[in-house]
Amino acid sequence: MAEFTLGAYPQKICDGKYTLQLSKDKLKLILALNEADVFESSDWKDVVAIALAAGVCHGFNEELPSFDEEGKSVIASGSPAQHGERAKVKPHVRPAVVQTKDDEEESRSGRRDFRELGNIVNVPEDQLLLEKIPATVGIPGRNVFGEEIPAKDGKDVIIKCGHGVSLSEDGLRVMSTVKGKFVMAEGKPTVLEEHIVTSDVDLSVGNITFSGKQLIITGQVLPGFKVKCMGSIDISEGVNNAEIVAGADLKIMGGLLGEDCSVRVWGDMTVDFCENTGPIETRGAMTITDFVVQGNMRVEKDLRALSGKGALIGGRYVLGGSLYALELGSEAEVHTEIVVGLNPSLEHKKTKIEEAKAIWPPRLTEMLKDITALSTMKKNEGSEFSEANAEKLKKLNIMMPKVMEANNQLSELEEKLDKEIEKAATQCVYVLGKLHAGVQVTIGKASRIFTSPEERVVVEFDRQKQAIHARGMTPEEREAIEQG
Repeated sequence: MAEFTLGAYPQKICDGKYTLQLSKDKLKLILALNEADVFESSDWKDVVAIALAAGVCHGFNEELPSFDEEGKSVIASGSPAQHGERAKVKPHVRPAVVQTKDDEEESRSGRRDFRELGNIVNVPEDQLLLEKIPATVGIPGRNVFGEEIPAKDGKDVIIKCGHGVSLSEDGLRVMSTVKGKFVMAEGKPTVLEEHIVTSDVDLSVGNITFSGKQLIITGQVLPGFKVKCMGSIDISEGVNNAEIVAGADLKIMGGLLGEDCSVRVWGDMTVDFCENTGPIETRGAMTITDFVVQGNMRVEKDLRALSGKGALIGGRYVLGGSLYALELGSEAEVHTEIVVGLNPSLEHKKTKIEEAKAIWPPRLTEMLKDITALSTMKKNEGSEFSEANAEKLKKLNIMMPKVMEANNQLSELEEKLDKEIEKAATQCVYVLGKLHAGVQVTIGKASRIFTSPEERVVVEFDRQKQAIHARGMTPEEREAIEQG
């Protein structure tokens, strides 16, 4: 058989009845009807022999060919190369997108001041943030002549990490190492423990919930908005009828205003002034740098108002510790209630017990009256005692032990609480300036309303007399207080 070369142009075979054509990529050998109307099966051996002689050795279909509408049939197919896939990064948490300020100012923490373009994305510690799907290796192919077709491996992606995240040893997983906001900063996954709002908290900012260590607001928090942070909060220009929750310390430069203000702090709190506010609760100490008018405060530890006016005028202040102030009440004898040595948890117990006392003792008294009355009726009426009254008496006798047990438990709880309150009655009220008439001080179970002003006094609980006592402040006590 004469030498036969396959190419991109059709080559006549079998006396011109058919043609053989090689695709440009050498992956297909195509048999086509040329002068013949149909393929004669007796010619198949010759076609195979011609193809083999031309070097075709891979992907040969040895079955009789079937032809398409154009009269063509692929009788040999190569294996194309499979190029590797590029490595991909799969997000398990969608980060907020940030950009840096043009002037690249350094933030207080020494990091760049990133500006949010979207909402805060809070993540806990040890959160899987990103996962890399590795690049795959290319698989070489072969053309119909058995020649290898090289394949390219997929390109790798190297993850560079920012602050607050770590990359696993195999380079495949990005985990958070701190609590905070997850962002892509300059292309790097980053968890920032500090969030800065360089404006008021208003409609353009919305409510804020942040899980990091520190939230800084350079403006004020406007009415109706909520600001919550698991760490500390610094507010530069006050809070007006808004809700603030801090998981650590809270510092407000400026004031707290309005009855719709609500503040809960798990650490210490510092504020310049408060006027007619809603409830303010802190599990740490409270520092007032100027004054409070009609406050509503529950403080786990001490309250200090020793700078500026240092005045508490009107309202109610329940403290687990002591009170230190320059002035209590006012010349107008505004009622100002101070309770020391009663931390919020004790106060909560006391409130619950008082609520229970309004229910169980009266119920027991009422039941005893009903049982006595029905028992007398039964004795007097004998067999004429109605079934309805008999059933009622039966139910009352069944319920009586339960109600008595509830009253006994209530008495035990009240006795236990009294002991706890008595233990805490060591706290005092220290007034370095004037204590005005109209101020009411409660320590332990004793209470006293001052009817005349006092100056530079210590108000304490006299255990021997079981009463509130006011005495002059010693120079040593004053010096110790002023020195902090």
